[in-house]
Amino acid sequence: MMTCRLLWLCLVVAIVSAMAKPSDGDDPFADDLTSDYAKKIIVQAKVAEIKTMMKPEVSPCDDFYTHACGNWHRHNPAQLFGNLMTDNLQLLSKGFDRRLQRLLRSDDLQAELEKKMQRFYMSCNLVHRDDVHYKLALENVIGEYGVLPALVGPQWNSSDFSWWRLVAQIQQKYGKQIILGLEIMHDIRNTSVNRVYISQPDFKTPNTHLTNLLEEVRISMDLQQYFGLSPSVAKHTAEQIHELETTFSTGGSGAATLQESLSLYTVADLQEKYSDHLNFTEFLALILGEENIPESLYIYDEEYLDNALLVMRSTPLATQANYVMWKLLEDFLVDAKPNDMVKWCTESTKKYFGKLAEHAVYKRYRSQDVESEVHKIWNQIKGIFRQRLLGDKLDWISNATRTLAIGKLERMQMNINSQDDEDFENLYGEVSIDRLNYVPNVQQLLIAKGKNTVARINQPANSVDATDLLGFTPAYNIQENNISIPVALLQPRYFWGDQYPEALKYSTLGYLLAHEMLHGFDDDGRQYDASGNLAPWWDSKSRYEFEERRKCFQAQYHQYKYGGSKLPERKDQSENIADSGGLKLAYAAYEQWLGQQSEEVLQRETMDGLPFNSRQLFFLGYAQLMCDDVQFLFQPWVTRSDNHAPSKYRVIGPLSNFQEFPWVFNCSQSAPMDPEYKCAIY
Repeated sequence: MMTCRLLWLCLVVAIVSAMAKPSDGDDPFADDLTSDYAKKIIVQAKVAEIKTMMKPEVSPCDDFYTHACGNWHRHNPAQLFGNLMTDNLQLLSKGFDRRLQRLLRSDDLQAELEKKMQRFYMSCNLVHRDDVHYKLALENVIGEYGVLPALVGPQWNSSDFSWWRLVAQIQQKYGKQIILGLEIMHDIRNTSVNRVYISQPDFKTPNTHLTNLLEEVRISMDLQQYFGLSPSVAKHTAEQIHELETTFSTGGSGAATLQESLSLYTVADLQEKYSDHLNFTEFLALILGEENIPESLYIYDEEYLDNALLVMRSTPLATQANYVMWKLLEDFLVDAKPNDMVKWCTESTKKYFGKLAEHAVYKRYRSQDVESEVHKIWNQIKGIFRQRLLGDKLDWISNATRTLAIGKLERMQMNINSQDDEDFENLYGEVSIDRLNYVPNVQQLLIAKGKNTVARINQPANSVDATDLLGFTPAYNIQENNISIPVALLQPRYFWGDQYPEALKYSTLGYLLAHEMLHGFDDDGRQYDASGNLAPWWDSKSRYEFEERRKCFQAQYHQYKYGGSKLPERKDQSENIADSGGLKLAYAAYEQWLGQQSEEVLQRETMDGLPFNSRQLFFLGYAQLMCDDVQFLFQPWVTRSDNHAPSKYRVIGPLSNFQEFPWVFNCSQSAPMDPEYKCAIY
């Protein structure tokens, strides 16, 4: 049953939505929320939202995460057979999706490439899992490379089968990475030249007992529905496919840094070393063309490569073929029920038209004021960190290293992912999209992706960007020394807004920018110079002092329990270091802003209905940025797979390390949130 606070929130949102609905003569992409009355409603909606998440009966000095987020799970519950995890990024995603759907349903699109994106979305919504034409299209995808052995049983002819040749052919045409992935990007030691990297593909399915069972059931049902396999054959095939997938996904070394993961080989040496498993020269020629075979390349995670080759050598050929063919099909399968197709097709559109979707939405909603505000806070955060590097607060870093750190900071850039400079004609100009045929559309898009991947080898050096994934938080590119801001993050009134106190802007946007900035100076980032080259520039004294402080974070977070177990004692503490330092820098920026304001402005730094002063509101905004709920059976996998600490400890850890927090909340010296020993690097 809804609480009174949630009912109030629903009422406020409904009022705001009604006020925001444009009239027939208005711009269909505009929201009119400019009246004083609308602004008051917006603020009260935010107050109601903040209260809804809180559990105020828990003292902020005992457990600030539960104090700020203790009721999140009641209104955004994780589900065993649904969202295994809920968080604020999903709310951002839904907001962006609504804007994108409004665009995709519009009748007045003028740009041809946007019309292609719209036709793709329409074709997706027409797909039905039982449609005979859809099933035939899937069979045609498989038929290009042979037949699924599970379909023909003992009659399957294995004499001409080679898994690595098939994998190479698929990557060359579709850019699809199966078992072995090939990427082309600039050399980590010399960003002016391109280099080929052999790596593992992304394995996105959580490796837990429950998710493994669910994945096997899903594959089995799909094999029955699409290819008419009997339940027993489908079940056996699904088990084999997923067993291979699990073996691959757990076969890496888990190296802490990119530097530790990479091994440089000549192709001749690879040919000799792995001659019993595959012909590396032919493998590369099938993907890149004989004329583009490099003399040398990087192997990312050699332990994964060794394990994968041994696994394939001991796997029956029919199982190998079933696995490769099934992985090929994954991009063409519809994984949604009929009433979820709108949501699923929106995700599919973002996957294949990521940059175009971001650009198309942003150009209709972009605000110069918002862009200016982002750049203003970025410059402020950057300036405060520069001052700290110049001052005596970081005196454990030698003067020579601090000078180089300042140089790297000066070179660091921040940009908004407006995609204004992207050559969309090059990406999609030759792609033919039919509003009635989803599978051929996906084929066309994947073929274009494959061509662009191979073409990189003769293009100016650049880093690989995930064009098939839209981000929702800022990201630091270690090889470009650049922070990118996703369009979705700039949607108004989610975390901050013109009508809210500046405390919420600094505790969310300010923190996120500072967090990403510090990745240039963390465990991994300090190995790369101002140009993004792998060229360690810290002297021995500064490295020693950094390492001693890093050990403090390692011990601190290992004591935290989540999902019934202590957090892993990881050497890599980059995310925890960036969380702790980013919070402090954002708070310093807010304090600087407060010191420049008039008394009239300062009075607007509280919110009616919330018993918090401006500084307390800052910490509340930071904590509620992290609110989430994770299905308890899924929690152990989160701690194993994510370098970020669980959200609870992304709040408790940094606040426990920050003396300003217990002072602002008047905590006693014995309070859990004010431990005697505090970890600090920046």
